[in-house]
Amino acid sequence: MIKHKKHKCKGIGKAKGFDACGDEVYDRTYGLCLKKCYKRWLLETDEGKEKLSKLVIKVSKDRKKRINKAKKEDKVKLLSADGYRKRYVQPKINKIARLIDFGQPCIATNSTNGKMDAGHYYSTGSNRTLTYNLHNIHVQSVHSNRHKGGDDKRYRIGLEKVYGVEYLNFIETLPQCPPIKLNKPILVELNEQLNRIVKTIKLVERTPKQRIELRTKINKELNIYQDKFNGYEH
Repeated sequence: MIKHKKHKCKGIGKAKGFDACGDEVYDRTYGLCLKKCYKRWLLETDEGKEKLSKLVIKVSKDRKKRINKAKKEDKVKLLSADGYRKRYVQPKINKIARLIDFGQPCIATNSTNGKMDAGHYYSTGSNRTLTYNLHNIHVQSVHSNRHKGGDDKRYRIGLEKVYGVEYLNFIETLPQCPPIKLNKPILVELNEQLNRIVKTIKLVERTPKQRIELRTKINKELNIYQDKFNGYEH
């Protein structure tokens, strides 16, 4: 067992030259005993006041972080499973799809103008099971996705034009996937997994084949679907 030695209370570093008590003590900060001299140094010197100010700011920030974390946890507790999916999981799934399609035009209009969404070929409202499947999600302009009702016909034409008819045929088998309903604890784990995956995707332009392969790879990592619905064999 290590035995601590007592040291004389004498200012060092920022507190060098401070009128310390000189008592022999075990614990010191800047060479000053914590019981008396360090407190006086904080209150009586310019250096100490600056240090105290920084400590107060740090404590305030830490407290704010704890409060915000507690509020977030309370909000999560109140959310239903689908509410949690909508608020936390789906945005990250959509982000991953956009990252995979980085630099690509809208799948329906072939336009690069305006803000881009992650457009679902089978909408979340019509098929909740496919909402996590990356083969069902491709970059699509906000105008096409939201203001054209999903732009279904042009989306379909775009898939065939960019990826080929075999890939389109695969996507159109996805509704055969048995219904999947993830509970909230699983969604929380999935959200953490998605956070890690997002950090691994590089912002580079990929070929159609590479985009298909990356979708398949991540689908398999997420392990939500049966393997035949995870990817397209080409």
